[in-house]
Amino acid sequence: MEEKKNRHITLWVILILLLAAVIGAVAYIYHDKTEQATQEDAEKTAWLQIQKWEGTMQLDSLEKAIARYQDTFIHGAHADMVEAIRQKIESERKDWSMARMSDSVEDIEDFIRNHSDSYYRDEANRKVDSLSYVEANDEDTYAAYERYLDSFGDGMYAKQAEKRMEELDGGTTSEKETISAMQLLEKHFNALAANDKAMLDETIAPMLATYIGQNDASRADVAAYMKKMHNDDERTIMFKLQNTIVSKEVNEHKPIYSISFTLAEEVTKGSQTNTLNFLGLAKINDEMQITSLSLTIR
Repeated sequence: MEEKKNRHITLWVILILLLAAVIGAVAYIYHDKTEQATQEDAEKTAWLQIQKWEGTMQLDSLEKAIARYQDTFIHGAHADMVEAIRQKIESERKDWSMARMSDSVEDIEDFIRNHSDSYYRDEANRKVDSLSYVEANDEDTYAAYERYLDSFGDGMYAKQAEKRMEELDGGTTSEKETISAMQLLEKHFNALAANDKAMLDETIAPMLATYIGQNDASRADVAAYMKKMHNDDERTIMFKLQNTIVSKEVNEHKPIYSISFTLAEEVTKGSQTNTLNFLGLAKINDEMQITSLSLTIR
């Protein structure tokens, strides 16, 4: 009887242990699946964050999201795609670090063409805007600012460009325009003194309305005049330009500059120097070329 009772107790213990083992196994499996599901949800959320920042091209936030993903989900379902995005960023960063050092609009535009969906597109577009305005400002003509506004009507410098166009269309001659006109005229007389045809051609229009008494003078006519000045190799010639006054008229957005001046011509032969003084008037077109030049002996 006692033996039978012990067998019952042993059987119950075995059953309880088996039941505990089953319950433990079920609990473990459930916990494992729950944890796995939680991990999958977390990984999916991290991936969605990356997609969000990639879609809005917010590079700082995107790189932080990538770093968090790769630190947490080394073997995540989207690990390969995340790594591809990281490598794309690194490749573009390398290309942009080279392009951004350039002051050439063409170089930046090449980068934009090669990386049309670049994370640096906004920065690249701003740099093109800035460099294009610098080019317009260097040329400082109505047409140059008009070209800038054609490309950047809402650009960072649109208001400055519009203001400068109004100024250029007015009758006031800016300091920059005055200096440019004076330098051109000085270069012209330096070319005459040096008998330098190449430099002379840079200063005059292909056809001049008048040139020191000759109407409808060509560059060849001016070169012939210069050659005649130097028909005596023993002479040296020097010009001194003084008392320049620059004014401007504007016709269809194109300026015409008038320069009145005095000119001293010093001709030296041996130990003797003769000086002639002239009153002069020059006309200069919008391409900074002399279109008319007259001299009158004082």
